[in-house]
Amino acid sequence: MPDSDLRNRIIPAAIEAFRRSDFHAVGPAEVAALAEVSDAEVSDAYPVWDLLVVAVMNRWDNGDRKYLWPIAEQHGAAAYLRARLESGLADPALVRIRIATLSAASAPTHPAAGWFRTQYVRAFEDITLALVRDVVAGREPHGTSPRHAAEQLVALYEGLQLQSQLRDGSDLLAGWDRAVARMRAGWGAVALV
Repeated sequence: MPDSDLRNRIIPAAIEAFRRSDFHAVGPAEVAALAEVSDAEVSDAYPVWDLLVVAVMNRWDNGDRKYLWPIAEQHGAAAYLRARLESGLADPALVRIRIATLSAASAPTHPAAGWFRTQYVRAFEDITLALVRDVVAGREPHGTSPRHAAEQLVALYEGLQLQSQLRDGSDLLAGWDRAVARMRAGWGAVALV
């Protein structure tokens, strides 16, 4: 089987494996079984496990980002991040793997730290750019600092995702809506000064 065909079988199988089990419990054997290939074929296609995790995140998380990005273009950064939260509620395994890879991105010796960090920075810059457009379009108060607003929105997005994984009964979207409304009030007050 050509390498690209093999990888195109392995990546969706790995995504399914991560959906079925804890991130740290998935290995080449679980992926191979779902892809209907041998463990050796998984190891040949991805000789370093972290390369498979990168391929999974590139398809799964970046695919989710690209699919939902038109919301940022039409309705703004806050609406886009809210849609990502909704997507995470529908696919909690994606949230779990995002959280796991944030840890890897912060570890200087992790083999994929550079890639994970680059993806994180790119996503943050996307939110900053969306907020620039939001201010220009009047969706956010004039005078809002897009960089500072991005810091707040991304921190809220990440924090609420983590809480939704760890706290029973948390209402992720209601928490988001309340916090964004308060932040916007603050952005508007700063803009008036």
